[in-house]
Amino acid sequence: MSSEKEKPIIISQRERGHQGDKQPLSSLLPLPHLHSVSPGSVGPPSDQVFLQAAAIFQRLRREKPEPRQLLRYENRTDTLPLNSGDDKATQKQAYQLAFNTLKYQDLLEAVISDSFFHKSQNIYSDLLPLAMVMLYDFQDRRFLLRRRPAEGEQVVVAEVRDLEKSLQRWKIKLAASLARFRVKHSLRSVSRFLSDPLRTKERRAKSLPFYAWVNTLNTSLDEMCEILRSANLSEVKNMADLTCSTFSKDPLCPDTLVFSRSLCKPLQSSILTTTRVLNIQDRSVCLAVSVSRPVLFDKGDVLVAGSFSALTVAHVAVAAAARSGRVLVCGADHAPVQTEEMKNLLSQMGIKNVKVLPAAFCSLNEWDSAVHRLKVVVVLPQCSSSALNDPVATMHSEHGDWSLLPDLSHGSISKSKIFSLTTQQARLLAHALSFPKVQTVVYCTRSVCPEENEQLVGRVLEKTHIHPKLLPFRVNGPIFPDDSASGDETDSRFFRLHPSQFTNGCFIARLSRQADPTKVESVQDVLARAAAKGLLDGIIPEPSKPAKKSKRKKKRVALSTSRTSSPSSQEEPEAAEISDGVDPALPSEDKDKEEGENEGEENEADGKDSKTKSEKKKKRKSKRNQKQSRGDAAGLKNQAKGQKKKAKRKVNPSQHSKPRRIPRLTLTLMSAEKPSRHLSPITALAHKISGKPVKKLQEGSAPVLEKHLSHAQSAPQTASERKNIQPEEEERNLEKQRSRSGNVKKTQGAPTAAGHILPPISSPSGSVARPQSMTSDPQLALSSSLSEL
Repeated sequence: MSSEKEKPIIISQRERGHQGDKQPLSSLLPLPHLHSVSPGSVGPPSDQVFLQAAAIFQRLRREKPEPRQLLRYENRTDTLPLNSGDDKATQKQAYQLAFNTLKYQDLLEAVISDSFFHKSQNIYSDLLPLAMVMLYDFQDRRFLLRRRPAEGEQVVVAEVRDLEKSLQRWKIKLAASLARFRVKHSLRSVSRFLSDPLRTKERRAKSLPFYAWVNTLNTSLDEMCEILRSANLSEVKNMADLTCSTFSKDPLCPDTLVFSRSLCKPLQSSILTTTRVLNIQDRSVCLAVSVSRPVLFDKGDVLVAGSFSALTVAHVAVAAAARSGRVLVCGADHAPVQTEEMKNLLSQMGIKNVKVLPAAFCSLNEWDSAVHRLKVVVVLPQCSSSALNDPVATMHSEHGDWSLLPDLSHGSISKSKIFSLTTQQARLLAHALSFPKVQTVVYCTRSVCPEENEQLVGRVLEKTHIHPKLLPFRVNGPIFPDDSASGDETDSRFFRLHPSQFTNGCFIARLSRQADPTKVESVQDVLARAAAKGLLDGIIPEPSKPAKKSKRKKKRVALSTSRTSSPSSQEEPEAAEISDGVDPALPSEDKDKEEGENEGEENEADGKDSKTKSEKKKKRKSKRNQKQSRGDAAGLKNQAKGQKKKAKRKVNPSQHSKPRRIPRLTLTLMSAEKPSRHLSPITALAHKISGKPVKKLQEGSAPVLEKHLSHAQSAPQTASERKNIQPEEEERNLEKQRSRSGNVKKTQGAPTAAGHILPPISSPSGSVARPQSMTSDPQLALSSSLSEL
């Protein structure tokens, strides 16, 4: 048994006598003579209807406080249940009578109490609900006896007949009490007892047209119009021109026809409705199906969730059959009687594309195999029905909530009821938006309350979590752009049909997956989404892999680094440690002399420096030109520090052997004109080891210096050549310079040869030139050049 319950029910078999082909038009003719029935003629209630209406009124009536109670009701235990096998017409008539009694409850209780009917006729308390519904029908017929059916047509209920005789005997006093009540409250008619909104709805309900959709599986709309014309009915374009001999097409529903209220009874008994070629249904449901029709997918599934009738499922199935789609219904959300009724109706109409799932809607998830083709969800939840002129007819056909009748009979819905309804509506709508393959959700209510309509849709959209890779749901509107008069002017995204004398009201929201219109989507995002859907196969070539690009980039960077790095650039950071500008040990009076000498040296060095840099630019293919900066000592020092850090970063890590570093004190003594008397231990040791006099070095300094300069200009020294210079020679030169300290002033006054000037030290980056050395003595210049080498 459990396996049979879990197995989904597939409705695909027709009953015998309803085999597959369309019925010819001749089989639908002739129609009954529609003009033979008087407009609005409805048969009187039967005894069974009175009993059912009394039971409904007893259950739904409004309890009053003790001081305001005019009648005391008692519950009956022998009343028949509402679903005791009676036909739908009896149930609908009973609910309609009970609803009208609820609207006039205060008036009817005042008439019975004022006329002492219940006391004089010995009416028991458990019969007071029956007396109430029968009194409403009695005064509605102007206290005339009803036409009783013939013997055998209906079951006779003795207590109903006895109570009817009592009302007939007491009708004068009852009519007098009603007249006194009207005079007391200044009522021109009994309907004036109701509030203005209720009275307006009641007046509209008596003349409201009815709508019927055509089963296009058997015939088309044009063929149906031909049938109606053959029955002496003419077509009009405007619904305001409808009469008992005309019909019209619904401008919003392509498969729906509109008829006058006077034709409802004749058409219900015609062969068109008994064969289910023409199906009478509320316009709100027809509009929901019409909105869903353009968004249906080929061979895609449509799921209908909420509270609806078998006729609604059939209407959606007929629309989906045009796109070879299926309709899914969750059987656990409906009573077994409703599911059985659905199967019988679909089998009678020959509809095969409906599948009843055993699970409830809120228990379905995206991994269920039954919903892997689901594209559209139609949500028709329980609502307050506040947009209906006559709520009983629609609530009865669409399985509405009968507990709303007490609130609707007084024209307002309680907050607790609204909260209960919106909780269930939000749950259904949020679950419908949770399926990743669903593209459109249609949400429809028959309510005028914003809490059930646009406010609920906005709240659910804000709280619904959508996967980042999926497009979010957004309100897709306007739904009917051509019918602006029927929509709401404040927000065109939703569709509102206001209740009027021609139609009931409804609210429809269509939610579809859309990108944010405020954000401009890039071309790459559009192409990526199109490629993910397989729309760009072979159109756009596949881009190169990013790994190859990164390898090429790394090789290019390594090549440029190896080209820019050189042995001299490794030693230049060490030379940057030498103080730029004037040595602090230099006297102030000698500074003025050297500043004048440095100007001449800089002018001559500029020519050699530009020549050397042009040769380096050709050999190394550098991208920058050398620049000379002239500024104060602090700016040059900061610039030298930045160049030092930059040069250290550009040193090739493959060269592990570093040049020998000369101590800072030794370099300072070498660059100063008057070295300090206190020598470092390394310098003293060098003086001890060296035995050559200073004069010999001084005499041969010029040719040695010229040879060194010519060699430096012809070709740059490599790191191996610089390593060959012995430290003993450097210390020997320093010793000779020390022995010459007594003759410094004479050397300073001597003219400086142009050939004895060394070129300025170039910066590691090759863009900024160092300032010229402040040393003017040839021996000191030679010592500086040796220190750099």
